[in-house]
Amino acid sequence: MRKRLLTGALVIAMVASLSACGDSADTTTATTAAATEAATEADTEAATESTEAQVKDEGVTEEATEAASEETTEAGSEAASGELTKEKYDSMTAEDLLAMANIQDTQNLTDDEYYWLLDTYKFVDIDYDKLEMDYFNSITYAALKQCKGGSSHRIMDRLVTSEYPQVRGVGYGSVSGFFGASDKNVDKLVKALESETDEYCLFKAVDGLSNEMAKDPKVAEFIFKMAEHPNPLIRKRTAIAIGNTWSIGVEGTVDKIIELMHDEDIEVRKNAVEYAGKLHDDAVVEPIVEILNDPAQAKVHGSAIRGLAYMWLDFPFHKETSEAAYRATMDYYSKTPRNQDVPAWDGIGAFDTVSEKALTDNDWYSKATYFDPDEFSSIMADVIADPDVNWLARGCAMKAVHSLAPDHFDSLEDAANACGDQKAVDEFNKQKEKYASE
Repeated sequence: MRKRLLTGALVIAMVASLSACGDSADTTTATTAAATEAATEADTEAATESTEAQVKDEGVTEEATEAASEETTEAGSEAASGELTKEKYDSMTAEDLLAMANIQDTQNLTDDEYYWLLDTYKFVDIDYDKLEMDYFNSITYAALKQCKGGSSHRIMDRLVTSEYPQVRGVGYGSVSGFFGASDKNVDKLVKALESETDEYCLFKAVDGLSNEMAKDPKVAEFIFKMAEHPNPLIRKRTAIAIGNTWSIGVEGTVDKIIELMHDEDIEVRKNAVEYAGKLHDDAVVEPIVEILNDPAQAKVHGSAIRGLAYMWLDFPFHKETSEAAYRATMDYYSKTPRNQDVPAWDGIGAFDTVSEKALTDNDWYSKATYFDPDEFSSIMADVIADPDVNWLARGCAMKAVHSLAPDHFDSLEDAANACGDQKAVDEFNKQKEKYASE
């Protein structure tokens, strides 16, 4: 549970920092994959109680529960599902689907009833250009939202061995719920993946196993293999799985994330340089700096700065520090000449929404002895005053100073006036008024 919550917190912090300065074209799909689409949400009962607790209450073993469930009703469920066609499915409502399922108690689904509903995802089309499935607008999802009970963890065998990639994808994507993935289910997925070739399923498997690399060497082997997959969407998602705090210490992660920084696909490179920071290893700083020193990769710079910021600022928890990453960040924003693309305005957005209270509560200022408020505010003021800088960067720089060095905010007024852009002056006055009222 802690794994998913931590991951969710980081995603929320990133989205918040970007939204503070406007929408960024470099926003990654961390949120799309982190949300695990609807696969985990559909597993409503598993989100509230562990499989082990349920089994204990029933007074039987998990293996006995699975065996009894499959023997008694699997054939009947498959027969009922066989009556449904895609043509019928597309014309039905969620209520029609529940009526056809003949569920005895929608608030206490059996695993077989739950499987029957999940199996109807086979009628939902997969967009292979995006490796996505429209779970949320399906009648299956709507039906499941009206139900409770059932556990994908207990029917994982049936999910990942389905003939339909939509159903296998549900299994792969929901293996690691609030309570993490059990060793047993990880083993099931690893075995199923030996013969898996469907790209959507491989994408969902990377997503579902992204927090499990340290648990099983075979999982790490699979993730590393996917880093070489021809489909850039899979490689892009793999970069997030490798650049993951739960992957720290796994042999090969740093080398592999650095390899992905040089991927031919720009979106893969963006994810690699950003999520490399979550490994908190100074070995990634130099390769990130090489990218920041390359004007031809200006569109990757914002992601690269966010990666460095994970290391020296470590939002939202502010536990880790890195002087090397901080110095690389300051060097980048100090470098001239500047233009509309360099420095990347959305990079500054990576450290403009933290609160002084959070920094103080986590004792970050004491740990980050390298951080100099005078230096930081001076560099940001220089960015603001430069007439060649993108105007969005000026606003983000102002917010960054207020976040990390609030005592220096008023000194930015001269910089706003110096750039010769009335929008900068207006933005400064707007922010000053806002902060005065807080």
